Amino acid sequence: MTKKQKIWLAVFLAMFLVPEILWSPIFDFYYQLYQTDQSGGTHSFRQNFLDNSDNVNILKCIISFQLFGLLSSLLFLIKSNLNKIIKIIFISIFLLMILVVGFAVYFAFNFNPQIG
Repeated sequence: MTKKQKIWLAVFLAMFLVPEILWSPIFDFYYQLYQTDQSGGTHSFRQNFLDNSDNVNILKCIISFQLFGLLSSLLFLIKSNLNKIIKIIFISIFLLMILVVGFAVYFAFNFNPQIG
């Protein structure tokens, strides 16, 4: 990979990692989804401003931003000239992460309760 490709790959990976480290929107989404099977109400893994129902649009933006970062990183990995085995492993991991984040984006956009 050229230096320019490495820099862009780092930028796109940061688009996924920074929101996940700061607010954990994807992890918290699946954590709360898992809790719906148990008795009682759902509780966040970590309290943050995205848990408030008034901030649903911000949550959608952040999760979409993360999905874009993963998709762009996948494109750079596909174009890279890494070892074939390593490339297949990374592409498989990224496809799994895209599937997980994509479901969260789909869920956030389609099952948003309308207020009012």
